[in-house]
Amino acid sequence: MNSKAAPSPSSKHHQTREEDRLPLRDKAGYSSGGMAYTLMGNVIGNLGNVVLNIGLGMNPFLVGLLLAIPRAIDALLDPLIGTWSDNSRSRWGRRKPFMFAGALGTGVFFIVLWWLPTGASEMGKFWYFLLVSTVFYLFMSLFAVPWGAMGLSMTADYHERTRLMATYAFTSAAVAILLSWLYALVKLPCFPDTITGTRWVSVGLAAMMTGLALISVFLCRERQTAGQATQKSEPVWPQIRAVLGNRAFLILGGTVFFMCLGVFSIGSLPTYLAIYYIHGGNESAASILSGWGGTVWQVGSLFFVPLISWVATHVGKRHTLALALLCALVGNLIKWFCYTPAQPLLFLLPPLFIAFGFSALWTLTASMMADVCDLHELNTGHRNEGALNAMYAWVMKVGSTLAFALSGILLNLTGFDQALGAGQSPATILSMRWMDIGVPAISVLLAMGLTWAYPISEDRAYQIRAELERRRGKMKAT
Repeated sequence: MNSKAAPSPSSKHHQTREEDRLPLRDKAGYSSGGMAYTLMGNVIGNLGNVVLNIGLGMNPFLVGLLLAIPRAIDALLDPLIGTWSDNSRSRWGRRKPFMFAGALGTGVFFIVLWWLPTGASEMGKFWYFLLVSTVFYLFMSLFAVPWGAMGLSMTADYHERTRLMATYAFTSAAVAILLSWLYALVKLPCFPDTITGTRWVSVGLAAMMTGLALISVFLCRERQTAGQATQKSEPVWPQIRAVLGNRAFLILGGTVFFMCLGVFSIGSLPTYLAIYYIHGGNESAASILSGWGGTVWQVGSLFFVPLISWVATHVGKRHTLALALLCALVGNLIKWFCYTPAQPLLFLLPPLFIAFGFSALWTLTASMMADVCDLHELNTGHRNEGALNAMYAWVMKVGSTLAFALSGILLNLTGFDQALGAGQSPATILSMRWMDIGVPAISVLLAMGLTWAYPISEDRAYQIRAELERRRGKMKAT
């Protein structure tokens, strides 16, 4: 009997039971998968505009479609993959066969993607990139959806979930530093042109993605309840309807949707402003500044994630997330003063504020999703981490899809003309600056409103767990 390890659900602050703490192997395995997913999910978006538009001269509208359509198709498949993994039974578990196939497929097709025929017409390049990137994202989902579902069931403790997701967010921020320098890497003098640089850089990235994903497959240990081991297969659509009837899920999904919409729709604009406003068309100087901007973001995240985890265990996930989103709002607003040719290094200040908001978003919403899974089981009697994580990913990808589609439209609306190079008009630059500030600021405000409506507090989470344990006949004496 250990009263300290299992406090009553009504206590103000709950202590994590020793049996709920995860060993280093599990945290390392899950975090390795998170690093792979970070690369898989962001590398095409990071390279797409600068390689296809600036490097190959493709119309920004077509580039936006190329970034959006594959994610839209991918999003449609996520719920199917999630429910398939929930219903799967194999000697390797429910999730790992999907993860293994996804790990190998993403590496192969990422390399194939950048070997597009440069001598083809604009539409020839468009269709090639569209087809191969769609296959790439399909394999990414085969890995990412089961990986995410596995993380939702690795521990039953409210605070240990935050610690697990904080570890994943920390390591993902570390590997994401590389993403900040991709543009600079493909522009290295050893490469004769942008597309050649991209091809060779893609080989290294593919090896990293696949290697990290396979480490996750072999290190992570899947956990499931006795009921899950014998649970009968469920049809896809009833599971999806049940998820969409979960109010806590809809609030959490809406928060992520608006943040994705805000950040990805203007994701390339800071780079364009660094090139054509701060550095007057000097791509090499701008690539270095953009690289440092991304590095500041990710290094800041490395410091913020432990702080966010600590604050969340003391004041709750919802309050911590709301405070962090407020910092992200401030970071977007100060761009007006910090993006200036007179002081280029001020470009590095807004990413620090925005990084705090997004570090909290990815850390805490992942942890909160595990709490939502408990509520879903309490309400429905079924524990469907795959379906819930798939729908969570679906919401995120719908936001990203709309954002990528908007990114090309917004860039065209500014009047940007790649052929003009450094000669972009003052009106174009001004439009870029307003969009770079206004679009994400509105999205952050909407996300903050939803955060305050999230219904699962720390006490409520422990009450839900206690009820689930009673139902499973596993309540322990305290």
